Amino acid sequence: MDATTAPTTNATDLRLASTLAEIGNLGDGTLASLILRKQGVARGPAGAQTIYDDDFIHVLLWTGFHYRSLVERSLVKLQTIWGSTPMFQDLLKAAQDAGHPEATLQDVGAAISELDDALRRVLGTGRVQPPLDPDNPEAEEDAKAPTWEPLVVDGVTVKGSKVYVGTPTRSTPRAPAKGTVYIDGVKLGEKVLTPAANGHWCPRQKAKTVVKEILRSWLPVGLYARYRLGSENMLVAKVGAEASEHAKKGGVVIEPEAIRSLFKIAV
Repeated sequence: MDATTAPTTNATDLRLASTLAEIGNLGDGTLASLILRKQGVARGPAGAQTIYDDDFIHVLLWTGFHYRSLVERSLVKLQTIWGSTPMFQDLLKAAQDAGHPEATLQDVGAAISELDDALRRVLGTGRVQPPLDPDNPEAEEDAKAPTWEPLVVDGVTVKGSKVYVGTPTRSTPRAPAKGTVYIDGVKLGEKVLTPAANGHWCPRQKAKTVVKEILRSWLPVGLYARYRLGSENMLVAKVGAEASEHAKKGGVVIEPEAIRSLFKIAV
């Protein structure tokens, strides 16, 4: 890419920004096929941390649509299963089967109430992009200094993507470089190419937290994912028609439940 074709953008990777700019030209939502190493999580003392969950993957996303629509579908589905299934008992059994025999119906009730409230608060903010903390959608608005802004290419905002504009501190040593792009979307399918060297981090969680995670996984928002994209961790990015063929050739299996969650309010 030479100086005459380079886009004007707030991202540091011009080629990536140019590719993602196509998302804005493909209607309300499009496919993105990405081969990348996941960010992972760092655990342990400073200077001697171990990185977990940094699998090298090929993922197919549906991105560029309004997050609000997904939340609306999730709230409707939550209300539907609340009224048509033995929801409390099903969630209690799921939590106990997940290794939390201490879970109680009180935990279940609190989890349902908190998730219902979180979804409603997202709708109440009027936002169309997902919050950093899905259980606290106002957190970013309360921050003293912004850490994110929409990805802008040649003056046009790219839906489904954002740029990190914060500054790393001692408390956030693994924060990305300024200008790093993140992409949000519904994960339609994922193939692990190389598993994380240190495996996956299994945090100690309260029963209520586990119940909430299980319930979220039953809703369309449970399929939402965010990936960091940059020259240090990403190999390939394809969008639109190319993405579908790229994922197919790569052997990425599309999850039927993901498709149902996108195009049906409740199943």
